[in-house]
Amino acid sequence: MTNAIRKTPRWTWKDTLLLIIAAAPILYAIGVYGKLPEIMAVHFGTGGEANGYQSKGSFLILMSALNLALPLLMKWAPSLDPKRNNYEKFQGFYDLLRILMTVFLSGVFFITILTNLGYDIPINFWVPLGVGALWMVIGNYMGRARPNYTFGIRTPWTLADEEVWRRTHRMAGPIWMLAGIVFIGVSLFPSVVPAWFGIVVILLSVLVPTLYSYIKYRERKN
Repeated sequence: MTNAIRKTPRWTWKDTLLLIIAAAPILYAIGVYGKLPEIMAVHFGTGGEANGYQSKGSFLILMSALNLALPLLMKWAPSLDPKRNNYEKFQGFYDLLRILMTVFLSGVFFITILTNLGYDIPINFWVPLGVGALWMVIGNYMGRARPNYTFGIRTPWTLADEEVWRRTHRMAGPIWMLAGIVFIGVSLFPSVVPAWFGIVVILLSVLVPTLYSYIKYRERKN
């Protein structure tokens, strides 16, 4: 039995604002629906060229569902988390994360719509820039996160040992910030920093802390 107390999340003006941000591209898409091509480009290569397509109806339904679900799921997830009491220790960071994720997804939604309307949007500039900035901010605050099942380096070893969690996230923070800087470099200096290198660095920013958490857990057990 856990001593965590399940609390019903209180709705605030921040939640209303996030829903407005999430709804904005949906309302825009509905307004320009008749102008969108029947088959939309929805996925793009590292050079910005379209390489994935979807009907505009299914795209609007899927992206609308994702956009609205994200802030709501992140709102209610802590109340369902066995380690829910820990959220109070990093609530400010978690609220910031909700905002950033909602803004990022809404931005991708808007960019996809505008591109399909014929606007010259350099997707291979804006998306890496957004991902890099997101990674940098998360890395800057990562050390504040406390054990939970919703966000962070959630390995069996960090969740089993709070000290392993603390050490892993303190180590991971600078790595994520560095990975974010590299990915921003993909956006600003594509001829110097190729996209594949940025993707590799992002993957390493996840894999290295995962391995580190296992090593630290074994050290503490031995």
